[in-house]
Amino acid sequence: MSVILFVRHGKASVGAADYDVLSDIGERQSELLGTEFSRRGVSATRILTGRLNRQQQTARCTRLASNWSTVVEVDEAWNEFDHEDVVATRRRVDAPDAEPLDRAIPRWSSGLHDHEYTEPFPAFTKRVDDAFRTLAAESASGETAVVFTSAGVIGWVAATLLGGGEQQWSALNRVAVNSGVTKVVVGSRGRTLVTFNEHSHLPPQLVSYR
Repeated sequence: MSVILFVRHGKASVGAADYDVLSDIGERQSELLGTEFSRRGVSATRILTGRLNRQQQTARCTRLASNWSTVVEVDEAWNEFDHEDVVATRRRVDAPDAEPLDRAIPRWSSGLHDHEYTEPFPAFTKRVDDAFRTLAAESASGETAVVFTSAGVIGWVAATLLGGGEQQWSALNRVAVNSGVTKVVVGSRGRTLVTFNEHSHLPPQLVSYR
């Protein structure tokens, strides 16, 4: 049996000129996660991250605090969906004054407007499915892979393992905590979701969702 831990990135710089940078809180969340991994004796035999800055920064902070020596692999297959494109497309074709991401996402994921997006929802989910399937196949018994990615990716992994679809993905995506950990085991029965969004390493004042 092998283990895959999916980690959502720490809190990004919401409201800043560049969202794709960890905030001070995000760095602290990542450090606390690394400390908790070290306390639990979690040893990463493989570390993967998407190409986004917030994902890579979370991986670096957590790796340092965990005292892991494993080299970090960067794979854009673990990138989050392009939320800027999702919002901008809704503004352009549907609601010029639209801003909230939580209203733009349902339009993107509905499947009714796929031709309008750079990466339609089905393309996003296929990308995640393919990356997850490949990683599971490459994970040998006894190994622990840690993937630093984002809420949309982790939500889709969890929804798929639970036999759900777009509606369940949407519900899981909304509640993902920054630096939360989702555990999947891979064995003779295939891929099994063990925990979703575990974040006991965070004190209440450091729990965030964006």
